[in-house]
Amino acid sequence: MKKSLKFFFLPFLAIIAIFVACNKESAATVEDAVDEVLFSVQERGGMGRFGCYELVFPVSFTLPDGTEVTVDSYDEMKAAIRDYFQNNGTPHQHDHIRPKIDFVFPISVINEDGEIITVNDQAGLKDLREDCAGTFGNHDHHGHGQHGLSCFTIVFPITIEFPDGSTAEANDRMELHQLIRVWHHNNPGVDQRPKFVFPITVKMTDDDSLVTLNSADELRALKESCE
Repeated sequence: MKKSLKFFFLPFLAIIAIFVACNKESAATVEDAVDEVLFSVQERGGMGRFGCYELVFPVSFTLPDGTEVTVDSYDEMKAAIRDYFQNNGTPHQHDHIRPKIDFVFPISVINEDGEIITVNDQAGLKDLREDCAGTFGNHDHHGHGQHGLSCFTIVFPITIEFPDGSTAEANDRMELHQLIRVWHHNNPGVDQRPKFVFPITVKMTDDDSLVTLNSADELRALKESCE
């Protein structure tokens, strides 16, 4: 009788083992897809830990199905992409074409000198990448969502200085875009960029601690220490 029960349960145990293994493989496939998309997003604009610029949140982007999402951090971006793949399947399950997400422009980034760069379209994003050597070539996408995104984010409000010496305070990203847009509209042909008025505060990604930066040199040093 015991032998019969043993043979009776063995197939069920095998099925359970296969089910668990498949679930683990599926989860790993989703995370790999998320990592690859995040790596591609940053590489296209030279942004994040391996690039030259830091993205100013919140930002909006479109998922492969056209859904528009607004996020306040890379963690929220990662969660939205993960939800998409969990609900729609990963590209490995369907074809060899990797879907990508696209920003809803304009977006803002900051460079290592504390200048604020407004990017209005894909061409502007490409220009950023061409101006940035970065170290993406020394890395691949595996595990990017865990350790390769960004080491800090800007804390609002911030004060910015325009090329003519005037200043203004921005309480959020949308207000920042509006201030820069209006200034350039009123000052056509000026190529110089607005920049931060230091000190500024940033929030570290690893532990959510707040760090005060008193100069462009301190910002540059923090950015260089990220990798």
